[in-house]
Amino acid sequence: RTLHVVSADSSVVVVGFRNLHDILPQYEGRSLETTALSVTTVNNTNKNNSISVNLMFDYAEKRLRNHEMYCVFWDVNKTAWSSEGCTWGGAGKPKLCTCEHNSAFTILMSRSAETLPYIKELTYAGLGISVVSLVLCLIIEFLVWDTVVKSDISNFRHAALVNISLCLLLAHCGFLASAVPNALPPNWCSFLTVFKHFFFLAVFFWMLCLSFVLLHQLIFVFDQLRKKVFLVLSISVGYVCPLICVGTTYITFENGKEEEYYSKDTCWLIYRGVLKGSIFSFVIPAITIVIVNLFTLVVVIMKIVNPTVSESKARDQKDVARSMIKTIVFLSPVLGITWLLGILVLYLDLTQKPFAQIVGYAFTLLNSLQVRVKHQTLYLFMYSFVQSKTESSTKATSSVIMK
Repeated sequence: RTLHVVSADSSVVVVGFRNLHDILPQYEGRSLETTALSVTTVNNTNKNNSISVNLMFDYAEKRLRNHEMYCVFWDVNKTAWSSEGCTWGGAGKPKLCTCEHNSAFTILMSRSAETLPYIKELTYAGLGISVVSLVLCLIIEFLVWDTVVKSDISNFRHAALVNISLCLLLAHCGFLASAVPNALPPNWCSFLTVFKHFFFLAVFFWMLCLSFVLLHQLIFVFDQLRKKVFLVLSISVGYVCPLICVGTTYITFENGKEEEYYSKDTCWLIYRGVLKGSIFSFVIPAITIVIVNLFTLVVVIMKIVNPTVSESKARDQKDVARSMIKTIVFLSPVLGITWLLGILVLYLDLTQKPFAQIVGYAFTLLNSLQVRVKHQTLYLFMYSFVQSKTESSTKATSSVIMK
């Protein structure tokens, strides 16, 4: 253990007690498993009689993710351990304890991990709303397909949206089915992990297909994409690529072995650190696709900012700004841009308050509620309704003229 005392013209006496924690009471029911250090100053000439003691405890290397460490000292007045006047260095400096007084110091880890209050309730409520919206979206797509699909481009775009909605619906159903892992029959946890792994990846690869369609439409304006080419490309990218990713990962991690490929406690992939664990077979493809889709979003925004000569005459700066905001709001979720928050959730420690909490809630709300899907559902319904009314009005006018 390393000790550094910040004080002018003073020295300290440090004594380490390996077994003192076996004699002294516990701290709030938590066992003390590390050496207690007694720190006393000698010849302290500071007028305020103040001293800052920085201690480095190797025990903090055992800290689990999202578990807070407690820097405590023995309060002789209260005959109990106290954390008053002592601060922990946080996730960035987990070994560091800083105390503003002399005493016997030690460090211990919390028994339970930090959690976000009501995060499970928000997640399941958001997924429930999302499942209903996805079902409505698929039903409305089926009912109004002939009305809204008038060209090959719209056919490609809506085909991609249907597959995104279908894969997302199945993935969310798998997530809800594994909400209580302990209640699942044997081998179901493994099956649901593979199921979710495949369909969540399929969502991203279909987002990539939609991104390709948008890019092709913007860059190759006069070169139309053929249906056969789109069909082969979309099936290969949307379903074959995730199947290869899942199959390779399953074989690599000892044929889907428990606690290697998946965790029985969560029925999901395992995170063991930076680029360690099966979770990165999902994270790496997802982040790669999100970066490509981010490029697509930038191209779309540049197209709005720099329109053609004929378009620029009829548009002012307010119209451009409105179009940019709409593009960012509506395309970001459907292209998976909001999943960038998921990377922060993966790497942030919940002891890094309040930033980690803000990011965690934002990611949960944006990706469980699927705002874009509900917008698409409403848009399709309104568009088909207006189109049907317009066609009826046109037919009625034509019949009157004929008469």
